[in-house]
Amino acid sequence: MNPAINRENIFNKLRFISYIGISINLFLTLAKFYVGITGHSYALVADGFNSLSDIFAGFVVYLSFKISSKPEDKEHPYGHAKAEMIATFVVALILFLFGFSIIVGSSLKLYFHQYEKPALDTLIVALSTVIIKEILYKWTLRWGKLLKSSGLVATAYDHRSDVFASIAVVIGILFAIKGYFYMDPIAGIVVSFFIFRLAVKLIKESIGNLMDESPPAFVIDKIKAVITGVKGVERITSIKVRRSGPYLYVDVEIEINPNMTVKMSHDIAENVKERLIISNPYINEVMVHINPYDNPGS
Repeated sequence: MNPAINRENIFNKLRFISYIGISINLFLTLAKFYVGITGHSYALVADGFNSLSDIFAGFVVYLSFKISSKPEDKEHPYGHAKAEMIATFVVALILFLFGFSIIVGSSLKLYFHQYEKPALDTLIVALSTVIIKEILYKWTLRWGKLLKSSGLVATAYDHRSDVFASIAVVIGILFAIKGYFYMDPIAGIVVSFFIFRLAVKLIKESIGNLMDESPPAFVIDKIKAVITGVKGVERITSIKVRRSGPYLYVDVEIEINPNMTVKMSHDIAENVKERLIISNPYINEVMVHINPYDNPGS
């Protein structure tokens, strides 16, 4: 299997899934804004901003795969994977503004008693959102696991978070229709916290990327298993794995028989690199350092 072809196929699928998610969120955003404004439900309008924030977040994922897949050039010898971090910071700041404006708006409506009975179609849109987002969550999670994409799996759980936010909107609208009008702006405040949560998550991811954060332990364990499975590798001296955008960079020291020729040692190192890239298409570069195997028992 050609790793380059396999990687391109995977990234094409990831971009397609991101595009579907953005398109669905765009439809939901427009529906929530229109029905929420005409139907007098501030909670549904707030949920519209929540869907709008998902569009921005989805755009970051889409952009990361599109830009990060560009080859290295003279000005960017290590590629373009860090471009995702810049977009993520901008999106997180926008989301904070969304969340803050919703809290202020909802609080003012509560303070001045500026709320009305929501129309029935606001409840229909909110319920539809719960169903659509749950379907999108399961579909995205399935593909995230198939493609071994932690970013896509995280996006799926963001969809699940949106389900809970929309359930809060449904409850708020239901109570408001029954006469407890103040519940609608309260539901709007609840939604704002989901937006804040997404903003904090994006900032943490971008900072982790900037600080060359390691992937989860299970990812490193799988990499170790592949390395120790290569014939000629006696032991792993040390291993460092860092994230850069959607990619992983591996720096490993292995121990081999000290009596091997330079050519044999080089072949083992190349075999380690090839096996790792084939095993995980998100591994972009592998640096293998050779050390002599010192077996105290020999």
